[in-house]
Amino acid sequence: MTNCNFEHWWTLPGDWIEPPNERGKGWSAVLRAPNDGRPLYVKRQFNYFCRTLRHPLGWPTASRERHYLDRLDQLGIDVPVPVFHGVRKTERGIEAVLVTEELTGYTDLGTLSSLDPARRAEVAHALGTVLGRLHRARLQHSCLYDKHVMVRLDDGQPPRIALIDLEKMRPCLTRRNAARRDLDQLHRRQRIFSPEDWQVLLNAHAQAMRTDSPSRAPAV
Repeated sequence: MTNCNFEHWWTLPGDWIEPPNERGKGWSAVLRAPNDGRPLYVKRQFNYFCRTLRHPLGWPTASRERHYLDRLDQLGIDVPVPVFHGVRKTERGIEAVLVTEELTGYTDLGTLSSLDPARRAEVAHALGTVLGRLHRARLQHSCLYDKHVMVRLDDGQPPRIALIDLEKMRPCLTRRNAARRDLDQLHRRQRIFSPEDWQVLLNAHAQAMRTDSPSRAPAV
C-alpha cells in the first residue's frame, strides 16, 4: 500500500539524480529511491513556485506537474504513474513532494542514435502523433528536450512514447501557439532525426492535429 505520510517521502533516502535547482529562496531536487522493489522518483521542493491565472500568488511546480500527469493520462499520452503528492506549510515556508513510478522499459530519445533508419522513422511518426495529440488539446510542454521524451521499443511492436518533466506545461489559446515553441525547441535540441525523419514527425503531427479535438484545457 502506498505510504500517504508526507514526512516519509520528505525524508526517504535515495540517490540524488541531479543537484538542487535553486530559484530565489527556494529549491527543487529529485532523487531515485527503491520502495517495495519498484524504483520511484521523488521530487522535493521548498518555496519553489510558478504563477498561473488561478494561482497568481504562486503554486508549487510539483503541484502543477501532478495536475498535468492526470491531464495527459486522460488524453491517452503515456506519463509516469503518480504515487504520492503533498504540500505542507511550515514556519520556514512551503514544502512540496511529488512521487512517481519509474517508466519501465523506456529510454530517453537522446540515447537512440544507433537506431536503423526504418525504426528511427517509426519513432519519429509515434512522437509526432503524441505531440499532435498534446497540441490539439492546446497544451504546451514548454521544456521539450530529447531527455524529456521517453521511448519504449519492444520487438515487433510500434514504439511507445512517454513525456516527462511536466512542471512547465501550460495551456495555450490556440493549437498553433501550443505547437510552435515545442516543435522549434525539440528540433533545435534533438540530434537523432534526419531531415527526412523530421518530416515524418511533422506529417504525423499534422494528422493528429486534424483529428477531432477534446474540450479546451482548463486554465491553471
